[in-house]
Amino acid sequence: MKRRNNEDRMMGGHKPSHTEDVPQMANPMDFVTPSQLVDLPSLGKYPEGHPLCGQDTIEIKYMTAKDEDILTSRSLLKKGLAIDRLIQNLIKDKSIDSKSLYLGDRNAIIIHARASAYGDEYRTKVQCPSCGETSKYTFDLANYEMYHGDNTDGLDIEYTENGTYKVTLPLSGIEAEVKPLTGHDEIAMLKNSKTKDTTENLITKQMKRFTVGFNGYYDQKTINYVCDNMVARDSSFLRNIFKVISPDLILSDLFVCPNCEHEEEMTVPFGADFFWPER
Repeated sequence: MKRRNNEDRMMGGHKPSHTEDVPQMANPMDFVTPSQLVDLPSLGKYPEGHPLCGQDTIEIKYMTAKDEDILTSRSLLKKGLAIDRLIQNLIKDKSIDSKSLYLGDRNAIIIHARASAYGDEYRTKVQCPSCGETSKYTFDLANYEMYHGDNTDGLDIEYTENGTYKVTLPLSGIEAEVKPLTGHDEIAMLKNSKTKDTTENLITKQMKRFTVGFNGYYDQKTINYVCDNMVARDSSFLRNIFKVISPDLILSDLFVCPNCEHEEEMTVPFGADFFWPER
């Protein structure tokens, strides 16, 4: 009895309860990763049948710790697939193949994902174009311009329902059909660069990727032959057309060198620390 009385006094005359006055907490398993809508630079100018055809936005999830694992995967980094796997994971609509997206749309997804994960400030190393001094500089990822690939004033460019563009080369008179590059093209060029000298045939390599056909011939043999033997005037014209039709999210900021005070509008460099900002 004495032991029971001591226990009663210690408990204030009440039996211990594990549920009394404990607030009810939400089940962590019910947590849903938030998402956001990203404006597409392409405005959905994809071929008929593409999931994003006619769509000017895409819904992506916020980055998670699992997504950070992707960016540190040695096997994916070695194969050059880490960024593509990240984009695919972030896209809510799983019917969309991340590799089929134009590079500009992929850039928009990457930049918005990074900003939502770590904030708009991006601090990285920059080399001054004037004095060559390397210093830390902070760029604002919210300070961007959207280019829709539609600045075609003065150019005779025909847009097709297949998401391609037709132009006539000024000297040869050959009709060229071109398209913006996609994730498939980027990954293919990356794989090719791992086995060959990346400094060789840069101009023709890129032309062979963004060219769909010449004069209605769409086989790779014809494309390769024309690109290799195209006169410089036509080559320069075609590369300029490619830039004009390629939508993109352009990130630039005013860089002021802390060493020599040189000022210059600079495209934001994407270094290895883009997804791993200093804490």
